[in-house]
Amino acid sequence: MSKSGAVGIAVKYFFKTIGVMVLFIAAGILSYYLTMLYYKQTTRLERSTQYTHVIDVNAGSESSNLIYSYNKDTKKIEAMVLELFDENTKNLDYITIPANTQISISGKTYGELLEVSQQIPQLATMSEINTYFSGDVAYEYGIKILQEELKADIGYFTALSSEQFNRYFEKKSKSEPVYKPSQALLAEAEKCTSEGDMDDFIEDRWGEMISDITLSQKQNYSRALTEVKKEFIRLHGAYGTKSGDVFVLNKRKNKKMINDIWESKAYTIEQAAVDGSLNKATEKSETSVGRKIWIYNASNINGLAAAWQERLQTAGFSIAGVDNYRGTEQKKTVIHVKKKKWGRDLLKYFKNASVEKVDNLANEADIEIILGTQDDLS
Repeated sequence: MSKSGAVGIAVKYFFKTIGVMVLFIAAGILSYYLTMLYYKQTTRLERSTQYTHVIDVNAGSESSNLIYSYNKDTKKIEAMVLELFDENTKNLDYITIPANTQISISGKTYGELLEVSQQIPQLATMSEINTYFSGDVAYEYGIKILQEELKADIGYFTALSSEQFNRYFEKKSKSEPVYKPSQALLAEAEKCTSEGDMDDFIEDRWGEMISDITLSQKQNYSRALTEVKKEFIRLHGAYGTKSGDVFVLNKRKNKKMINDIWESKAYTIEQAAVDGSLNKATEKSETSVGRKIWIYNASNINGLAAAWQERLQTAGFSIAGVDNYRGTEQKKTVIHVKKKKWGRDLLKYFKNASVEKVDNLANEADIEIILGTQDDLS
């Protein structure tokens, strides 16, 4: 073979090799961009990946899901339902929590929240969480506040516009104002006879929901959800008292109710009656504004009565005087009233106070506040 022929063959193979290398590089670049496009689309759809979570998001076998109904225009929370689903027993429970629930945030938690938002008061109302915080993470801050009051862990949230919520939930009755899954939702869910059907059912609705878990995490419950018997779904109303325009939760009773739900064996009979305070006639309370109120310091914390006098006077109450309590140190605050209907609107200002009717009060008072150490303002 001539020298020029050998050179020609070498050049030919060289350019052929270069061509193959270019093709491999082009394929690699195309694959990279397609992969990045996929992840970009996935991230865009999964809102839960767009911010740093402030709770330990948990979609485990015991699903504790706080469902919010929000007004699209005002962003106010209009309803809340805590959905408890046990993947093992297939028990499904719904606890209705009034949106006007007011919570006195603990000093430690309040200090942490103030670093995030200066808009939040220590007496927070759940309906206002979207005014205290911005973005989807506001719903997690709502969980952070609420679960401290309920003394129960909440794993994740689902937020629905009021229009969506009203398609999925309805009130049981006028006499039992707790939410239950709507007949339309149950009828559609009943058509899901396999895990794949339930996967599709959840995915079809996922785009209109806000949540801090992913679609795949929610679909982990698909198989178990197909085994839920709708006649065994149980409804509950949160325990607490209505005080004026707000609802104050009963920590002890709600904690017990939630613990009892998680400890229950598989339901085999229909629920006999809806439990909780929401289904009982609430005795009307009368305002304490204008009543003669005395504050007694039973905490041995210097200046506590004077500090509470200033706070309650700012809130519009008439404080006739303050003094030290003539008795042993108290942990919880107790409110003594002459009439049974008085004093309830004061409960929201204290952490775990109670109201007791007492016939004879000192200093011709209408109401006495016996301050305990739990209500230290320092």
